[in-house]
Amino acid sequence: MIIYIGSILFSALSLFRANSATIQHIYDPTLSPNEAIGLLHQEALIEGGELIVYSGGDGSNSSLDLTRRFNQRFPGMNLTLMVNLSKHHNIEIDDQLANGTLIPSVAHLQTVNDFYRWKDEGRLLPFKPPHWDQVYPEIKDPEYHFTSLNIISFSPNALACDYENGNAPVEDLDFLDPKYKNRIVMTYPNDDDAVLYQFDKIISKYGWQYVEKLVAQNVTWVRGTGTPLVMINNGTISNGVTFTSGNSLAPAPDARVVARYPTKSWFLTWGQTAAIFRDAPHPAAAKLFIAWYLSDEVQNSNSVQWSSRMDIPPKNGFKQVQDYPNTSPRDFITFMLNRPHVEYLRFRFERLIGTPQGQSPLLDPNQ
Repeated sequence: MIIYIGSILFSALSLFRANSATIQHIYDPTLSPNEAIGLLHQEALIEGGELIVYSGGDGSNSSLDLTRRFNQRFPGMNLTLMVNLSKHHNIEIDDQLANGTLIPSVAHLQTVNDFYRWKDEGRLLPFKPPHWDQVYPEIKDPEYHFTSLNIISFSPNALACDYENGNAPVEDLDFLDPKYKNRIVMTYPNDDDAVLYQFDKIISKYGWQYVEKLVAQNVTWVRGTGTPLVMINNGTISNGVTFTSGNSLAPAPDARVVARYPTKSWFLTWGQTAAIFRDAPHPAAAKLFIAWYLSDEVQNSNSVQWSSRMDIPPKNGFKQVQDYPNTSPRDFITFMLNRPHVEYLRFRFERLIGTPQGQSPLLDPNQ
């Protein structure tokens, strides 16, 4: 059964909740994306105007701008983005689903494997928003249960002046140069699956000997993928360098810490996946959020590194993700779905560098 947004302004929103398992909700293709979003806004207001999204991340400040922009863009709406590590959000969601106490209407997480599982369990509400057809096929569910809203990348980062002077690494093997000893700051790979994936690619190419040589560089291991950038920026690690952080593709002219992308080494890209739950407390508001996030307005903004859409040109002269031979969001999904391998790597790193130490990055006011 297909119901088009825009044919009527639904007064019977309960229809969606009652029959969500059998309804495929897509926008009316005769409407422009802005018209469809406008009607979703009206439906969300009728529903009460509230929305809670569980957003995966390790910096509490990361949600502030997006929340402000959404609430300004849609008068009468009250979006709450609750940021936590994806590996904590998913457990909370599972507990809430089991107890019938679901809080978020949307999950937007790194742990793409959870979305495959939730789909199999019948937990997700299919929704085909405007611009769906432009989303890269490998980072969305063909049956509309989930989609990536943005593509995130991690790559080498250092002080801009160090890159200008040729005093910062770009390729994997550069980090083993003795001149970078005591200058490397890295996120614990056994604390973040995206970082773990980066090391998995390195190990598959160079073996565990690379990791042992890297550890011998006296790496400072930290929690949170934003923490290395903070420590490099404020000088905690003098002339620090890292490859376990993301940064803007279009940095400000006065940015102190900038990213560089390798040409010989693999770099990480993944689609941050989102879905609406079948039992969402506010399904109309959830659809509005998904549709807005995939809009030109957000996909072209600094809230997004690489767009999830094939028709949005990358910022600052970068190529489309699929045009780089040394990265693949699809490969990250394959890694995440292989949970036994992920767990093995976590324990192997725990033996090598210990359990993650330090305060949660969510408590750092700089992140």
